[in-house]
Amino acid sequence: MKTDIILRCHNDLPLLAETLAGVSRQTMPYRLIVLDNESTDGSRETAAEHADVLIDIPAGSYVPGRVLNQGMAEAASEFVAFLNSDCTPVNEHWLAGLLAGFAPGVGAVFGRQSPRPDCWPLFAKDTNDTFGDGRRQAAWLHCFSMASSAIRRQVWEEVPFDPDLQYSEDIDWTWRIRQLGHEIRYVPDAEVLHSHNYTLRQFHRRQYGEGRAEARIFPWTAWDSSFLRYSCLPALRKVLADWKYCLPRGHFASLCHSPGLRLAQMLGRRRGFSAGRQGVNQ
Repeated sequence: MKTDIILRCHNDLPLLAETLAGVSRQTMPYRLIVLDNESTDGSRETAAEHADVLIDIPAGSYVPGRVLNQGMAEAASEFVAFLNSDCTPVNEHWLAGLLAGFAPGVGAVFGRQSPRPDCWPLFAKDTNDTFGDGRRQAAWLHCFSMASSAIRRQVWEEVPFDPDLQYSEDIDWTWRIRQLGHEIRYVPDAEVLHSHNYTLRQFHRRQYGEGRAEARIFPWTAWDSSFLRYSCLPALRKVLADWKYCLPRGHFASLCHSPGLRLAQMLGRRRGFSAGRQGVNQ
């Protein structure tokens, strides 16, 4: 049976074309389900040339968990892969690599994301820190990314995606199934190119959304949610790590940019976390 691949897109040319070309080279048979959020740049037309199923998501109605549930309702394979439209598989074994990560008890797997050649140094560093060989993420409370991943359909039938979360719906879902005993596995051999060069405002906004979702998803002690533990110390550690990364590589402009970037990250995430906690406590 062909493996369903669910691909979400919105105005992602020309990266979408690269991603679809990468998908077309996969060694395993697949069925491509595209959910297009009313693209206006030709993405929908490009996706339609490759998709087995094309679902239109009207503008203003996109909520990640609802859209993922809609895609899963269309899928039929035992394991369902997910790929963002700006995630380009680096070789023809991406899908096979993801599926090789499944074993009894594994509910979801996610692959490696590597920065694109044009990625700014600090964002490239963050991407490699999050993924890489997996050693760093193994020490974290939880890590997952739906951008390049696969899930066991039976687990989704028991636990659908939250239809209301605007951010981190993938973190929420995998955290919940972990509490039910399902394993989440990282598969570094299933690699895609995926990165963003955010402005400070964009980075602040993204951190706000993730912080707000994080407040709802995880349990929090008074110490873990304090300004010192949750906000201040991580920001300082990131600045120090940025300098350690930039100095030997001669990234002096990025070194100067680091304090402002990490301040925007800290403030955005703290504001979002505080808003999320207020919502949780109501």
